[in-house]
Amino acid sequence: MLNVFAFIFSEFMDVFSKSISISIRNDLWYHYIMKKRGDSMIYLDNAATTKPNEDVIQTYTQMNQQYFYNPNSPHSAGIKIAHLLDKARENIKQYLNLKDPFNIIFTSGATESNNIALQGMAKAKKRFGNTILTTKMEHPSVLETMRGLEDEGFNLKYIKTTKDGKLDILSLQELLNDDVVLVTCMHVNNVMGQIQPIEEISRILKGYPKVHFHVDGVQGYGKVPLDINLADSYSLSAHKFHGLKGSGILAIKQIKSIKQIIFGGGQEQGLRSGTVNAPVNIALAKAMRIMNDDMEDNAQALSQRGKEIRAFVEQYKGVLINSPIDAAPYILNISFPGVKGEVLVNAFSKFEIYLSTTSACSSKKSSQNETLKAMGLSNLVIEGSIRISLAPDLTNEQIERYKDAFDKVYKEVKELIKYEL
Repeated sequence: MLNVFAFIFSEFMDVFSKSISISIRNDLWYHYIMKKRGDSMIYLDNAATTKPNEDVIQTYTQMNQQYFYNPNSPHSAGIKIAHLLDKARENIKQYLNLKDPFNIIFTSGATESNNIALQGMAKAKKRFGNTILTTKMEHPSVLETMRGLEDEGFNLKYIKTTKDGKLDILSLQELLNDDVVLVTCMHVNNVMGQIQPIEEISRILKGYPKVHFHVDGVQGYGKVPLDINLADSYSLSAHKFHGLKGSGILAIKQIKSIKQIIFGGGQEQGLRSGTVNAPVNIALAKAMRIMNDDMEDNAQALSQRGKEIRAFVEQYKGVLINSPIDAAPYILNISFPGVKGEVLVNAFSKFEIYLSTTSACSSKKSSQNETLKAMGLSNLVIEGSIRISLAPDLTNEQIERYKDAFDKVYKEVKELIKYEL
């Protein structure tokens, strides 16, 4: 049917070509093809980024048109936008159910939030201790920051990971002592979806009052419930919950004791100098409100879709499911041992189905994924892994098309699959 419409459209354009300039004709053809591609595309890489909500885009546009002022300017227009930002902060605290003394710092995203929290608190607490703890399953913005602190003289120790991808509580307890000042752990793993035991970690750390507990909440917010008040700081990126890229937050308790790592005009209570991007920050608050309003419906849809896709994949001999059964249902990591993950991504792309190998922040690196290595998976399994990450608006028709494409890809590569590992 698409080919028929394309032919008719092409004929139509040829008939009227004499009265329409070449540039206009090309623009019309381009928009026609892009619309059809948008209708046919199946996007399964939502752990990398999500499609911005139309209302969020509208809010951002209106803010840029009507309230483009610098919130640090002393005139009435600057003061007005500063008040709007303060209101956005209060709303965000409500959406996250945060109690005092949490403060909201606007950032460019969770990478910056993680850097501010981890570097700032480690350096502020160095006179009390020199040991910092994390796992090898963290996002690169956490792992590389912690390794950077190690280069500066901190004693970095890794908490062990269980085979199902959870932080090993016994290992944490063995590593804790009076020299530990910082512990960081993500809420939901971005590679295979495991939900980390944040509540239990927080309970244990109450016996170590010097320790700052940071949680990277990027993949969990709005989908997996969490009492964020259990952490001392918490990071988010708006583009992971249908907001805009280039915006995020750091929610932090001990704001007066943290050491600043960015210097300049002293914006964001001295922690994040630079002109505050009011339009994108207010759009972030709008995205959070929408996410909160739809939270129950989204959770139900994601659970249903995730279970359906998981059950479907389980039918295929040789294809392994790396995501534990108790992981978040919207992130599914699977492996075709013996087939390169990049080959699988390209094979699905031919059907206009877009998924990923691992984290988008590290998928182009040649080194193997540290999360899957920490789970004890073999090199063959890791190299053949891909990640499917869902959005709540995935339709039944799209799922059926995905299943059909999966079956075709499987038949193409099944001779390469290594069944005995």
